Amino acid sequence: MSASELYQRLVLEHSRAPRHFGALAAPTHTADGANPLCGDALHVELQVVDGRIEAIAFRGEACAIAKATASLLSGHALRFDADGIARLEAHFSRLIRGESGSVDALGGLNALAALANYPARRKCALLPFAAVRAALAGTPNTTTEGKPE
Repeated sequence: MSASELYQRLVLEHSRAPRHFGALAAPTHTADGANPLCGDALHVELQVVDGRIEAIAFRGEACAIAKATASLLSGHALRFDADGIARLEAHFSRLIRGESGSVDALGGLNALAALANYPARRKCALLPFAAVRAALAGTPNTTTEGKPE
């Protein structure tokens, strides 16, 4: 299977049946992320214990790329602290800009490397990261619009 086929399959699978989609019973941190120009809107809920993510859920209306990234990230982000999420996002950002190859730390998120070919869609993939970072920082709202990729 080619990288492009893997990307398409993974995005479709995770956008149609996203993991960790819904709400947490008792979130400690929340944030809303939006990309007004494309219409993506995600709400992220976290349970944070001793600075580390113990549970995560998201919901909202977003494109397949944003949903798939949120699904993959939500499974991968458990036990990360704010610094760990920032490092993960930095690796991911370089990957989708085509600046690095597969990174072990990214796990399944590596399949989104094909976004290097679609610069306009990178903000969609970065929105879930921005929302998780905002939640961890106690910032209620965030966006990736107007920010460099």
